[in-house]
Amino acid sequence: MFDYSIKTKVIFIGALVVLIGLLTFLITYNNSRARDLEMVTQVRSLATSLENYFAKNYSYPAIDQMKVSNIKVVSENGLNEDGDYLYFKGAEWVMEGTLLSTKERYIIEFDLNHSWDVWNLQDSGGTCRVSNYLEMLCVSK
Repeated sequence: MFDYSIKTKVIFIGALVVLIGLLTFLITYNNSRARDLEMVTQVRSLATSLENYFAKNYSYPAIDQMKVSNIKVVSENGLNEDGDYLYFKGAEWVMEGTLLSTKERYIIEFDLNHSWDVWNLQDSGGTCRVSNYLEMLCVSK
């Protein structure tokens, strides 16, 4: 019933291997783009919490540059300080980023790995910064 020639079997197996390789590439590529979007979402959540902190205290929490992965909470008492109002609860970050904050300004800097027209990133991504009022600016690599 399935008596195919060797040539037909080799072509079929080769096509199957190419198809599996192509699917693996596409899944990996889309997962990487999804990590970019998840990072933007996480950064905007942190930035929103800093804006909420500012609305209550009329200043941002003053801290030296720190990795965003070291931020556990933002409350009305500051970064990594427990309080009655919890503006941000840290999660596992998908990529590295840094936060620098003074009483007047904050900057969250991080990299994206893909081109995104909406953020003017071309080719292989670039570095982005989110600062006061959730303003996001990106520069291509």
